[in-house]
Amino acid sequence: MKARSNIIPALLLPAAMLIAVMLLTSCADQSQQDKHAETHAHTDDAHDSHDDHNESTEQHNDVIKLTDAQLKSAGVVIEPLSSGEIVTQITLPAEIGINQDSVLHVTPRISGIVHQVHAYLGNEVRDSDILAIIESPDLGEAKIAYLQLNQSKLIADAELKRQGLISTNTEQLLQILRDNPTPTDLRTQTEDLRIGVNKGRLLSSYAQMKAGYANYARESELNAKGLSTQADLLAAQEMYYSAQAEYMAAFEEIEFTYRITLQEAQQASMIAKSSFENAERRLHLLGLTQDDVDRVVSEPDLDIAKYKLIAPGNGQIVTKHLTPGEHVDTENPVYTIADLSTVWLNISVYAEYAGLIREGQRVNIRVGDRKATGSVEYISALVSEQSRTVHARVVIQNPDREWKPGEFVTVQVETEQSHAQRVVPAQAIQNYEGNEVVFIQDDDGIEPFKVTIGRRSDTTVELLNTDLPIGTPIVVSNSFLMKAELGKGAAGHDH
Repeated sequence: MKARSNIIPALLLPAAMLIAVMLLTSCADQSQQDKHAETHAHTDDAHDSHDDHNESTEQHNDVIKLTDAQLKSAGVVIEPLSSGEIVTQITLPAEIGINQDSVLHVTPRISGIVHQVHAYLGNEVRDSDILAIIESPDLGEAKIAYLQLNQSKLIADAELKRQGLISTNTEQLLQILRDNPTPTDLRTQTEDLRIGVNKGRLLSSYAQMKAGYANYARESELNAKGLSTQADLLAAQEMYYSAQAEYMAAFEEIEFTYRITLQEAQQASMIAKSSFENAERRLHLLGLTQDDVDRVVSEPDLDIAKYKLIAPGNGQIVTKHLTPGEHVDTENPVYTIADLSTVWLNISVYAEYAGLIREGQRVNIRVGDRKATGSVEYISALVSEQSRTVHARVVIQNPDREWKPGEFVTVQVETEQSHAQRVVPAQAIQNYEGNEVVFIQDDDGIEPFKVTIGRRSDTTVELLNTDLPIGTPIVVSNSFLMKAELGKGAAGHDH
């Protein structure tokens, strides 16, 4: 039994040692696993920490923090998002041209030889300025006829005045005679009347009639008393009746003829006046002003054939076709004057856009610092055979003469205008990391916001983002500086 008991411990010892080794190995493995797990955990923590750092860095790089002073210094303008109008424009070529409605072609109204030139190409002239002096035989003859007819009119007017006075005095004399005055009263009443030969004729015949009547009355009285023969009475009677007939004939003739003479004088005056006025009208037709015509009577003989070619209006001389000594006629213009305070903008409208252009549409033109606006006033009904375009016309103001006829420009025609809920200036849109964005401002700073673009024009853009509230502060000017700031931040992080 004792031997069996010694054998059992001997058998248990190797088993115990095997178990210990297994336990040690297990502990070592567990320790290694724990160490590996710890190491892995540490690595994961480090990686997570690095990821967190990246996220923090990216978040920091997408937000721009600038003070108001810095924004103002950089010229950055921030405005709240709002609705607005989207104006669709078409860009078309155009040429500045002279406003043909304001062009004045100056053509002499008489032919002659150019004596002096007062206005030259490029000169600004005003209405009634003297452009040139032309010597014209036609004008000289017209002035001579005017002078002659003026003299005839003066003579006719003077004669009419004289006949008017004679007529008035004659009528007064005849009225006095109708009252049968005594010869003494007649002389007294007619002493100051100026009539002419008719006065002497009437007074003489009246006196003879009165004398014949007195003699006849005396003979009648003597005959009644038997102191005179019948023959003497008949002789006195015949003498009286003869003087009476002579007087009555003179009275009636003078009464009739003085009116005829007055009418003839009136007619002669009217004819002289009409002829004179026609001569004056001819001078006006030849281009003389009323002042020029009034000076014809007193002007020197050497100037009688000189014709003043005057400007018919204000403007600039754009063509000139005369020199001293040159013969000019009434058919060919010698000057062209254009009022350049307005000019035409002649737009060439391509066929595919012809249906979009309408009268009244706003047109914008800008070349460097020069800019102007106008509206379409005329659209041609025909297509140009050479350019295959339709011509549209705009009148633009040109007070400073900065738009030069013949200059080629590009214009924008506003063809449509519509309302949009969210509108920003076109310069507010930037391309960032492959997306179109605007830069919005919030409590964190300024950051990009991806947008969806709707309708657009050259100046404004519609945003379709309903998740972007109206009133959101948006960078509307110099937004490219925000993009540049983000670019600097991304470059520093990559480093």
